[in-house]
Formats: sequence, structure tokens, C-alpha cells
Amino acid sequence: MALLIPGFEPPKELPESKGDWQEIRCELVTPLHGGGVVARESDDKLPVRVTSIRGQLRFWWRLLAQKKWHLSGKSLREAEFRLWGGIGEKATASLVFLSVRMQKKHKLQDAPLSDYARDLNAPLGYALFTARATKELPEMRLGKEGLQWIVQWRLSEKANETDKQQVLETLRWWVTLGGLGGRTRRGCGVFMAEGVEPVSTDEMCELGCKILFSGSDKKVKDAWIDAITEWKETRRKHKAEFRRLLGRNDEHSRHLATIFSRPVYESGQWHGMVIMLPNSSPEVKQILEKTK
Repeated sequence: MALLIPGFEPPKELPESKGDWQEIRCELVTPLHGGGVVARESDDKLPVRVTSIRGQLRFWWRLLAQKKWHLSGKSLREAEFRLWGGIGEKATASLVFLSVRMQKKHKLQDAPLSDYARDLNAPLGYALFTARATKELPEMRLGKEGLQWIVQWRLSEKANETDKQQVLETLRWWVTLGGLGGRTRRGCGVFMAEGVEPVSTDEMCELGCKILFSGSDKKVKDAWIDAITEWKETRRKHKAEFRRLLGRNDEHSRHLATIFSRPVYESGQWHGMVIMLPNSSPEVKQILEKTK
């Protein structure tokens, strides 16, 4: 079921091109954690950057290429460079062109951490603890939900039908589990998109994901709280195992980069979900496989 977003301005004429430009209309539904050029800051003039979207799309394409399209090694690298651009034996331009148009009536506004978590023990304190003030840094201002924008994309004339299908599938995964800015794996920067069919939990499982938790139908913030609360409890339950694996300072650990605890849209409602991607490390899988 596609989401419909009210309040969008009529689309303006798209940039001239030989290909057909497609549109995805988006609205931010959880706060933006940074995402600007300057670390720990949102950019009210350019809150949605094409380079960030392209990076997320490459991440999801790579996962799909390995687990669904069964590419690996040199063939994976060549296919990635061909579609998304890169420097291998020679520099290759991307076959995917992206553009972003912001909605003037729905500009990015900032919000204090206290709007979402009064302290680090609050339900969303775990998701937003990196926004807190420290001895070296002031409290981070978060980008308030409600921001609206349009992603415009098209393919090069050199692209084929397989390229098109791969890009469409990649966009679905980004819309469903991706986001803007930082801490997207913990539910920041989540957005809804008009006209894009979200990836279902059945499709996630077919790819090799494991759904560690799926909550009931709720509003997006309540679903987010459910997911974070469940992940905090999972971390507590397996505290000794994670401590042996990660050490004391684990907030930047690569081991947890493939665990998502966030609101996910499915069947017309938001659900708090904790999802382990199939490319999770064997050590993390060993700890979490026993989680019901």
C-alpha cells in the first residue's frame, strides 16, 4: 500500500533530459539527526543532499546484489561501478541521475532533544543519546519532522531493463528501511514516500533478514518507542555476550551497523521493528539467533 502525502505543491517542470524523470514525494516523520555538511548539524538550507541519498542507495543495492542477485567479488564490483559510478580500471559515470526539490511551505525547523527524550533514561534516550551535550560539545539541535521534499530520478540511455528493475527495488528498500542523516538504524530520519510500495516483512525474510521483534499497529512515534525499548531490552539480556564482543565503548562498532531498531511502515500502519540484516557478522548472529 502506497502512502499518500497531503500538502504538496504542484510539481514544477523537471530538468530537461532525454530520459523520463520519475518523482518520489517524501515527508520526514521522525527527527533528523545531523545530516548537514558540518558534523552534528542539520542544514536548514540544504537538509536533503543528493550525495547522502546516493550513498544510501548504494548500500541497499549492494545488499540486494549479494543476497538476491547473487553477485560477488569482481562481478559485484564491476556491476556496482557500472550502475552507480566509481573508479576501477577506469573512471565510470553513474547511470542513475538524482535531483532533490524542497517544498518551500515545509522547511526544516530545529527542535531540542527534550522534545523527544527528557533524559537518556527516557524511551527514546537510547536512540538520541549522541545528541546530548558533552564536555566538549553543546547539545545537538534535531531537525523537526514535517519536512517535505521530492526526489527526482532518471536513468541514462545506456541503462537497460535490468538496471531499471534493480534501481526500483533499491528505492523500495531505501524508502522502507533507510532514512536521512545519522542514526537511521535507530529510527532517526525516517520518512514516508508517496507511490512507493514498502518492502514487506515476508520479502525481508526471503532476503535472509531476521525479524527479532515486530510490534502492533501504532502511530509512528509510539512504534519507534516500541522498537527502541525492545532493542534496549535485547542489549540488556545479552549484555555479557555483547561486552565480550564489543568491549566497553561500542557505539561506533561495525558489529551493530546491520541491526535496525526503528518504525517500519507495513499494511497501512507503523510497526516498531528490530531487524537483523543477512550481512550481520557471524558473532552477532550467534548472539541474536536465540532471540525470539
